[in-house]
Amino acid sequence: MKILQIILFIFISSCGQEVVQETKKPKDSTYSPQAPISYDADIVMKQGFDLSYDGKELFNSDVSSGYTFQLQGAPSWLSINSSTGELTGEPQDNGIHEDIKIRAIKVGIGSDIDSEDFSIGVNGDPLRKYAWHLTNTGQKAFSNSAGTSGVDVNVYGAFQKGYTGNGVRVVISDSGVEINHDDLYLNALDDLHKNYTSSSPYYGTPTPTTAHGTAVAGIILATGWNNRGSIGIAPKAKFAGYQFLSSPQSASILMDQADGDFDIYNYSYGETYYHDTRSDEDYLDLIKDGFLNDKKIYVKSSGNEFIQVSESTCVSHNANIPLEHESPFMMVVGAVDADGKKAFYSNAGSNLWVVGTGGDTGSSAPAIMTTDLPTCFKGYSKSNSVQTNEFEYGHPKNTQCHYTSTMNGTSASAPSVSGVIALIKEANPALSARDIKHILASTSTKVDPAFVNDWQELHPSEVYESCTDLGLTNHTYEQGWIENDAGYSFSNFYGFGLVNADAAVSMAEGYSSSLGTFKETNPDFDDPDYYSGILNLSIPDNSSSGRSTTMNITDDLTIEAVQIEVNIDHAASGELGIELTSPKNTKSILLNINNSLLLDGDEDLNTRLLTNAFYGENAQGTWTLKVIDGKNSNTGTLNSWKINILGH
Repeated sequence: MKILQIILFIFISSCGQEVVQETKKPKDSTYSPQAPISYDADIVMKQGFDLSYDGKELFNSDVSSGYTFQLQGAPSWLSINSSTGELTGEPQDNGIHEDIKIRAIKVGIGSDIDSEDFSIGVNGDPLRKYAWHLTNTGQKAFSNSAGTSGVDVNVYGAFQKGYTGNGVRVVISDSGVEINHDDLYLNALDDLHKNYTSSSPYYGTPTPTTAHGTAVAGIILATGWNNRGSIGIAPKAKFAGYQFLSSPQSASILMDQADGDFDIYNYSYGETYYHDTRSDEDYLDLIKDGFLNDKKIYVKSSGNEFIQVSESTCVSHNANIPLEHESPFMMVVGAVDADGKKAFYSNAGSNLWVVGTGGDTGSSAPAIMTTDLPTCFKGYSKSNSVQTNEFEYGHPKNTQCHYTSTMNGTSASAPSVSGVIALIKEANPALSARDIKHILASTSTKVDPAFVNDWQELHPSEVYESCTDLGLTNHTYEQGWIENDAGYSFSNFYGFGLVNADAAVSMAEGYSSSLGTFKETNPDFDDPDYYSGILNLSIPDNSSSGRSTTMNITDDLTIEAVQIEVNIDHAASGELGIELTSPKNTKSILLNINNSLLLDGDEDLNTRLLTNAFYGENAQGTWTLKVIDGKNSNTGTLNSWKINILGH
């Protein structure tokens, strides 16, 4: 395994100097990007990297032994070993530090034998210090409150190991991307962008209709150490931008934007359905083939509809409901805020794999710092009468409004996960998509361990004011973190936890797959061995006792995911909750009672649901399905259910 090394480039010059680099010309001149800036000095280094430099090399005369060393006029982060002359430190800001003096004092004499002035040029990113999702030091990021130190994706450890996403190709299928943005154009894959508002084969400039896709792109791969803006999680990955959201989004377009020679597909969009529906089977087959055979990773936002209100009815929207979210080959991602707690909007569900950094509004609490549409006339940061915070228009650090501090949502958390995956793929290109999921499940950080105190027995209507009480006596609405029989911690709020870039690449470096041959027990949901048969079981009305039924599985299989399909007659499907308990007595809540399906008056429940809670357990034994009716006046019947267990 090749491990890339960080190289500290040393230049000798009379003083520090800012240099605007010559770079490739933009293919489309809708906006002309500003070239990167580089700082030339006696010592040149990168922001965020540790300096270790022999200060004796700065002297013209021989001061190799018998001297002590001192610094004068040095920045606070720079220090010197008085005995050896070694210069050390980690700069937090970019720029040039001039007129630093290093003194060599002869031991026993006490006077200068020699002294030299030198400069240090730090190439970095001026807005990086506000990007809490990269390194959270408790900064406010222009909002009114600070985050919690340490809640971040821990990317700088991966950078120190030399990983930047180099060689990884990402699709950003969104509202279009400003491919000539100062911080993006060097990473754009010319001739591979697509605009689905045009005719097939769709190639062309993905003209943005909103700033959304440009902000997503910056989170993943904004160019690093160019002394402009902030930095992406994978700053040397390459991307193709797609204008998808303004297109007809037909079945053929949906298929096209999931195909091609790319490693990661970022989907920071979703659908808000308040009724059970079925995904396009051809599309599900396409992403399954890409995942299993081409090592593609599809990352999708869980959605921002956690609390839905209609008059006094307050319900949550389950992450399992939107299209494709029942597929184990689509990595569904939730969001945390800068305190490491589930963002107020983030959809929860048993189908989450991990969470990324989504932030808050940028006003009351920190959002995400990222790229915006250039100029102050469009995008998030622009001249208008109401500004979220002082950064968004006319701030000295954002005079041209090329950046925003207000990007948030699971739209922001998905690209944070995509960026980490790019680092993993660079660390070990041989990894399969299954391996990458396994690494994330094994290395992500368990956040907010006590969240169950707020939610364990309370329906959201009982947490929020002015809502009709939709709680159910003696019923556990949410479980909090559970530890399954294989030792994995999982929750419907956080999946396996917040992605940790440094831990993930460390595991990936020397990883050899232990997952074995992949198997699905019932991929088409037509195998009678994994079908309950016709049950016609009545479901007790408004009762936590529910209706339980079992199925015995004989496969000696290590679980990677479990899907179920239920067929239930009920006048109000949103009243229903679905729970599944494994042979190892691990319980997963796949659908919470009194959910957002109530808002559409949906009848009956004929849908597929996914859970990752049983990851690593053995499938053999008795599985128990429980259906709960959480509201009075309507009764229903459990007609049948099916199970599909995926694993090795």
